[in-house]
Amino acid sequence: MTAQAALGTKILVGAASVADLTSIGGLELSADTKETTTLDSVDGYRTFMQGLKDGGEVSMSGYFNPADTTGQVALYNAFNSGALINFKILFPFGASWDFSGIVTNIKTGADLEDAVSFEGTIKVSGKPALGLTPSTGLSALTLTGTGGALTPAFNKDMPLYAFSGVTATSVTLTATGAGQTIALFVDGVFQQILTSGAASGAISIPAVGSKKLTIIANESSKAPKIYEITLVKTA
Repeated sequence: MTAQAALGTKILVGAASVADLTSIGGLELSADTKETTTLDSVDGYRTFMQGLKDGGEVSMSGYFNPADTTGQVALYNAFNSGALINFKILFPFGASWDFSGIVTNIKTGADLEDAVSFEGTIKVSGKPALGLTPSTGLSALTLTGTGGALTPAFNKDMPLYAFSGVTATSVTLTATGAGQTIALFVDGVFQQILTSGAASGAISIPAVGSKKLTIIANESSKAPKIYEITLVKTA
């Protein structure tokens, strides 16, 4: 089997990826054992059966980014609330883990010779699902808004884009993907399920600045493909 590069792996809190990570650890699946040895057991060996299973923990580390409100800050908020939320680990070659969990640890660190660090830990709750077959993804992606230009040119296997130079107060997005459920998020907040080949509702950007658009294209029982577009208004 050919080894797969980890570059491009993401962990999502809901639909938003956690920014500026250098390592994502886990999952670590394990199971308890129950001894079943009896006086009739043969060969002098103990026998066992499987007991309760445990999804383990997922750890992550990287650089602290307080502006990552839908990623690192969302993990901090989840730690304080204790809420059970949905997570997803997406590998760049099309596999994924889907699981629910609670945030059990948030840590930052400051060392003289290094950038300020960020660490987090999630305790998996319930059964995680391993997706091994990737969704087909989008076949086309366009954005419409005065002054805006999409870079690089769309490629179904390219996940990251920018739509820069926008001077309009809103833009629309058209994603095409036959047989896909296509969801649109703006700054990590769900907006709508898109109809393949049809324009989205208006995405407001009234002031100079940026927004992150996330598109999740998913076929049933397959790992989703995620596309992220940084929308930049310059005037």
